[in-house]
Amino acid sequence: MDKIFLPIKVHAVKLEYLRLKLEKIPHGHFSLRRGKSVVIITYDPDNPKCSSRCPKIFNTSTKRGKLYSEVINSYLNIKREYDYLLTGWNSTYGIAPPRVRFPIKQYYDPHYMDNAYFNAKKEKQGKYVPDNPTVSEFGEFKSKNELMAATALNQMGIPFKYETELYFEETDEKINPDFLVNFFEIDRCCYLEVLGMNDKGDYSVRTSSKINGYSKGEYRPGREVIYVLLYDKHNFDGVYFMQQVLSAFDSMIPDSALEWGKDFFSIQLSSSDESCGNTTLEPRKASA
Repeated sequence: MDKIFLPIKVHAVKLEYLRLKLEKIPHGHFSLRRGKSVVIITYDPDNPKCSSRCPKIFNTSTKRGKLYSEVINSYLNIKREYDYLLTGWNSTYGIAPPRVRFPIKQYYDPHYMDNAYFNAKKEKQGKYVPDNPTVSEFGEFKSKNELMAATALNQMGIPFKYETELYFEETDEKINPDFLVNFFEIDRCCYLEVLGMNDKGDYSVRTSSKINGYSKGEYRPGREVIYVLLYDKHNFDGVYFMQQVLSAFDSMIPDSALEWGKDFFSIQLSSSDESCGNTTLEPRKASA
């Protein structure tokens, strides 16, 4: 999966989220001074006197230098991601990205599925253990398709938890959703079900029961739960999977949350261009 295509609202939100994050942390870089490694601070929100003309310089071997080194490493990683997204935005749209009104509020959120909801849920609650589990750096999965889904989520930078526990009061049923995914930039999470063995009778019955529970419990498709149907269970379509997840992410961002400049309304986009409204995100490397 060389490229990840971002819908325009997702791209705008990610850019603004990183921009605001950069504003809140010190900026700087590393260098050598008299043969010693130093960290140079050129901006510090807690120290207005610190600037590129009047930087603070610390030897990286000192206690304070070590602390600042961690902060500047974080800054450089965030800045690299921000610059990559900004370059992609400029090459695609040619106008300034919008400002985003954080925090983003949902018009309707019956289950209060925010970041706190995601953090409170325990993962790996499923009791069923397959004879031949799929082992990976993310842990054990029941199928290779679940592993590939986890890998795709990791590449998109979307945190997830595998097989949390969910109780449907309406049907008096307890289930373990495949994934709980977190769109942390908009303080929103949702369940994700990978459906790929509907030719098997028992699986199909369980899937129908699960979908019925989601429906009666007011978990709306594309909002509180994402269904990704794998038409060919033997060949995981990573591009299709990412499109489904990012499309849901995009739909959770209200248009009113974005504050566009006047130039936005003069853009003429061709309806025949299949890539219209999308840009690419550099895939992230797998991590545990």
